[in-house]
Amino acid sequence: MSVKSYILKRGATYLVVFVIAITIVWLLIRFAPGDPALTNVMRSMMAPGVRYTEEQIEEYRRRAIEFLGWNLPLPQQYALFWSRLIMGDLGYSTYFSAPVTSKLREILVRDLLLLTPSVLVSWFIGNYVGALAARNRKLDKFLLPIFYVLTATPYFLLGLLFAYELGVVYPVFKATIMSSDIDAIFTTFSWETLTNFLKSYTLPFLSLTLIAIGGWASGMRSMMIQELGSNYSRYMEMLGFSDRKIAEYAFRYAINPQISGLGIQLGTIIVAGIVVSSVFNYPGAGIALIYAINFRDVFLIQGIIVAYTLMVIVANFIVDILYAMLDPRIRLGISGV
Repeated sequence: MSVKSYILKRGATYLVVFVIAITIVWLLIRFAPGDPALTNVMRSMMAPGVRYTEEQIEEYRRRAIEFLGWNLPLPQQYALFWSRLIMGDLGYSTYFSAPVTSKLREILVRDLLLLTPSVLVSWFIGNYVGALAARNRKLDKFLLPIFYVLTATPYFLLGLLFAYELGVVYPVFKATIMSSDIDAIFTTFSWETLTNFLKSYTLPFLSLTLIAIGGWASGMRSMMIQELGSNYSRYMEMLGFSDRKIAEYAFRYAINPQISGLGIQLGTIIVAGIVVSSVFNYPGAGIALIYAINFRDVFLIQGIIVAYTLMVIVANFIVDILYAMLDPRIRLGISGV
């Protein structure tokens, strides 16, 4: 099998995964309890002092059902959903009164601003610290319990502790972050807006990064111990190679599973980011998804899930290609050597 065939095969596999995942989500939203049409009608009729008859409510509900497209047969709804999705049309958000696509751009920018640095920093620091712990017994005894505690701590719990201790009791940072804090650094960048942003941004960033560091470090530590105890490491030691040189070769092999795990971690960190954003009121997918569920904003729920499912699948596809390029064993397996 050539490298091109391998990439096409992996791409086709992920395409099938995407279609199945989105189909399941589409069905769950359609058969979930509640009446989104009636919810949207009642929300639009909440003007004070105005009363509506049952006939008027039913008429508005009928129009809402037509707006959602739920008056059509289920197969036709499904075909319409995919035809719009292929064209980039994710519908209209009834809560934000805006197209879902435009709202998703804002959400994605804000979430990527939080998730991308968190993933990169935790991956590099975690792997480096884990490799050091595997080589130093004294350091390992000190760091190993910290790794386990961080890995076992829920993201939202650490976020709540940070928000209370460092945002309320000792207000070094801000316990919440507003959309204006983020937008200001893009529109009116200055030292003041940057400082204000960092005070709001630090606690959500630390909540995600510290726990992820524990997972990466414990994984790298285990892989390094395994590689340092392998036959090639012992043979290099017999030949007189230095401990540093042996560790460099061990690190090259130990890092490969960590690269593969990066794709899985991206899915985990996105879910964690949604949870953490609700703790700190971060104006990303977490808050938007809570609003969408509470107000039965069907198109916004679909849009968020579609966008973030696609992000995870694309990231895993890229990681698979990088893994094949970096690991000679995978390349030889692809080539059939």
